[in-house]
Amino acid sequence: MDWFTQLLSPPTLALLIPIVVIIGVFGNKALKAHHSHVERLAKINQGIDPDQKK
Repeated sequence: MDWFTQLLSPPTLALLIPIVVIIGVFGNKALKAHHSHVERLAKINQGIDPDQKK
């Protein structure tokens, strides 16, 4: 349990929080890009041109 106390100390949190935020932002961007890609492939499989302007 000593490691948990050390993890919650202010100097450690000052370094850990920005790292977690950066990883979370990039993970979110990657997930959105993947979702967009899957939707585009589904449109192509249905015969819809995803690049067609309305």
